[in-house]
Order: sequence, then structure tokens, then C-alpha cells
Amino acid sequence: HGFGYSVFETIEDGIASELRIHVDVDAPVKFFTLRLRNDSGRARKMSVTGYVEWVLGDLAAKTAMHVVTEIDASGALLARNAYNSEFDELVAFFDVDEAVRTLTGDRSEFIGRNGSTRQPAALKRMALSGRVGACLDPCGAIQVPLELAGGETRPLLFLLGAGRDRNAVSSLIQRLRRAGSARACVG
Repeated sequence: HGFGYSVFETIEDGIASELRIHVDVDAPVKFFTLRLRNDSGRARKMSVTGYVEWVLGDLAAKTAMHVVTEIDASGALLARNAYNSEFDELVAFFDVDEAVRTLTGDRSEFIGRNGSTRQPAALKRMALSGRVGACLDPCGAIQVPLELAGGETRPLLFLLGAGRDRNAVSSLIQRLRRAGSARACVG
């Protein structure tokens, strides 16, 4: 841990991972930079999944029925709670810097029947359904398929943020995607 950031490292089955988490100084965005290195000596296929549970209010039990998810034109996952009287225009987003991805806004799909966050059903599938909308148990899950050659290192950048309305969020997402500006923020 350092001033404004935390780093978590692990090695599992020949794959070394480093996750660096920090927030932007000026924008309401949290960065999750994941670096994967294949030390197994052979090519590997895998997927990386980012997952968040939307609250968008004080308690998930009170707000879940009001959270509506959707997919932005950019491919980012958006969430909004229009019934939150203080932040009814606020839009949250979850995104990754990879174009090839699948996602869901449905926690029931991600966790699975009788499942848990320790062993979600979605991690046993090749892709997420893309299901978003109202009347779901809301979450944000983005899955990225990867192939790593032996010795290859690959970074991925997940972004979690919010804006005062949909236009502000779309502008923020576009700014962060432009010419790798989000990657420049994480160093």
C-alpha cells in the first residue's frame, strides 16, 4: 500500500498477477490495473472477469429494485437509480480497455442458482449473456477472453466511475479511451 494506491500480487498455476487499484485525482473514477504474466512455459487460454455490485443509494436491500442497467454505445456497462432523490440523474459505469468482452447486469446470472461470490457460475462459462435492464438483481460483470503465450505479459484496465448524468459519463468514458489516456493515468 502506498499513498493513494494498493497493489495485490499472487501466483496461481503458473500465472502471476498484479492488481493495482487507485482513484483518479480529478475525475470520479477508480482504476483497476491487472497485469498477467504467463510463467507456465506453455500457451494458456483464460478469461478475466471484473465484477461490481451496484448499490446506488444507502442499502442494497432498499435500492436493488430501482437500479436499471444498460450498455452504453461505447460498450461500457451503465447503472442508474432514478428513485434516489438526491442523485436521481447520477449514472455509474463499469468498463474495460478491451474491445472483445461479454457482460451482464444480472447478478443472478453471474452468481448462479445456489451459487456464491466465492464460486460464481459465470466463471464456468465461456461468455456472459449481455442481459441488462430493469427488474434484475443488479450487478456489473465484464468478462474478457485472453490467450497468453509462454512468458507473455498482458495488462488489462478496468474502470469504475460515475457522472452527474448520462452525457457526462459518455464524455468521461470517451476521454479515458482516447489514445490510451486512462492507461497513462495508471502509469
